[in-house]
Amino acid sequence: MTVNGFAHCALYVPRLEETVRFYTEGFGARNLGYFQASSRGCWLKIGKDILEIFHSEDLGTGCFKHIAIACDDVDALYDRALSFGAGEMIAPKDAVLALNEPVKVRLAFVTGINGEEIELFHICEA
Repeated sequence: MTVNGFAHCALYVPRLEETVRFYTEGFGARNLGYFQASSRGCWLKIGKDILEIFHSEDLGTGCFKHIAIACDDVDALYDRALSFGAGEMIAPKDAVLALNEPVKVRLAFVTGINGEEIELFHICEA
């Protein structure tokens, strides 16, 4: 048995169409199409990953704290996200993750149009 990583992350939102537009225009996601499950959903391709978005008026429990989008220019993506309606949370900054070997990163946080937290993340070269 091999585990290959996440198949997708799911986000439940009260405004499906506006959220799809926010991620496609603000983050360059590619809309792979809509489907019907227990509620209407959409798959968006962001880089190599899938963000699955469902319409829901009742968000319930079990949500993730945030999603992180890997990018090569945190500052530019932060500004772009804000221009498409994201809310400011943590401006771009450098940080060092104290792992087995310290890892220098550049990161920022914004809130999406539904209040979801989105981290913008880049591992800096040594």
